[in-house]
Amino acid sequence: MTEDLIIKGYPHGIRLVMNPDISIEQLLTSVCVKFAESKRFWGEATMSLTIEGRSLSNEELEAVIQSIERNSEVTISIVNTKDRFFEKEMARKKDAFFFEKTRDYLKIHDGNVANGQKVISSYGLLVTGDIEPGGTAECGGSLIVLGTIAGKAYAGRDIGKSARVLTSGIQEADMSIGSVRENFSVRNKARLFAKDNQMIMVIVEDGHLSPEKFTGSLNV
Repeated sequence: MTEDLIIKGYPHGIRLVMNPDISIEQLLTSVCVKFAESKRFWGEATMSLTIEGRSLSNEELEAVIQSIERNSEVTISIVNTKDRFFEKEMARKKDAFFFEKTRDYLKIHDGNVANGQKVISSYGLLVTGDIEPGGTAECGGSLIVLGTIAGKAYAGRDIGKSARVLTSGIQEADMSIGSVRENFSVRNKARLFAKDNQMIMVIVEDGHLSPEKFTGSLNV
């Protein structure tokens, strides 16, 4: 399978065919992008969800559901993963999008990282809100921030310069990838997965942090 994710619609339902060989970080990013881009097509609806091609833990499945619902007007009521079939109740809970780590080592923090707050993951980290001034997000792998980085963002503490930072904007941030650390700002008013999908990916290039337009793959 060459694509990260294939979405198929059927009466009152959505079928997601998932690439089993990509990281959970890249999969969640693809889910968010594709549903934001097709938001008008799906409209406001309550639908069932079928998962194919990849086995998901309960935490990963919740992350997929939240990624769909946060980037569209679709509400998922029933989930069918072939080995599981249940009504989706925990997605309604306030803490449903926060997990210590998934099977593929991604920690998910729901909401903003506030002033004085520090969120740490030994693996990858997904922040669903902003990193506010005075807030700190630190991880051993790649960092995805669905909002804007205005505080401290430290990625690649374990995997080094191969890590990536994906975000919708950077405002006077203290940022590092591996041993490369800089203070800089990249302003991008487009929020996460807006219609034009103007996301920023920061990499290490020639010994410096280099922002570039996100092309759809973390390449890690």
